[in-house]
Amino acid sequence: MRPATHFAPALLSLAACASSAAAPSSPPTSPAPATSLAPSHAPAPDDPLHALEQRLLSARTIHLRVRVATSGRIQSHFEGTVDLGEGQRARFALQGAFGQKDADVRFASDGAHMEGGPRGHSFAMDVAPAIREGVVLGFVRMGITHDLAVLSSGEPPAYIDGSARKHLEAVGFARAPGEAVRGAATEQWTWALYVDHQHSADETLWVDAKSGLPVRRRVVVHFPEGDMEDGEEYEELTLDAPESEDTFRIGP
Repeated sequence: MRPATHFAPALLSLAACASSAAAPSSPPTSPAPATSLAPSHAPAPDDPLHALEQRLLSARTIHLRVRVATSGRIQSHFEGTVDLGEGQRARFALQGAFGQKDADVRFASDGAHMEGGPRGHSFAMDVAPAIREGVVLGFVRMGITHDLAVLSSGEPPAYIDGSARKHLEAVGFARAPGEAVRGAATEQWTWALYVDHQHSADETLWVDAKSGLPVRRRVVVHFPEGDMEDGEEYEELTLDAPESEDTFRIGP
């Protein structure tokens, strides 16, 4: 398995795919050089991002219903569900489009094997050692869009080899009262996302003040050709709910 290790290249590869169905554009270039280096340190135990990650990692099951839309450098929209179970079991099931090109995002792991990717460019292999950690840390620190991009490119989700903490760093975390989201009071969390010590995106996450779980995200991803704006709506995020064994079944 070749793990995806950078936020921008995976998304840029999708921009190239989408452009085949949309208006011609200049070919994508490599990400801009780092503007500064992120400090290298482990998150403090009382860091709210760290606490959220630990809560999700310790949950028996996670069910997420999400809508995603990007604009600017890359146009896309998706909606669907992500489920995580025990023993590295997982399922992504989302439908949408990049540009004018329809795309299904699918991934399933039954704890022993995993498969996914777009039709005609799928993969099937033994299960990776850190699916839950990679998906959870990627979701908290940068959002779900990167995994949608990777899966649509025919690769497994990013960082499921256990390398998420090495590659992804949240820098300059701040929190403040947030706007109401679907009638619920929130806190607004902001930080800069550094990937391999490069400032790749600026993150804003709204967290339900009562449940402490994410309800909305806005991201600005930085490309040399121009920024991409990413909006993610977490319409349902449930922990420890019963899951059917069929949820993680591999096959049609």
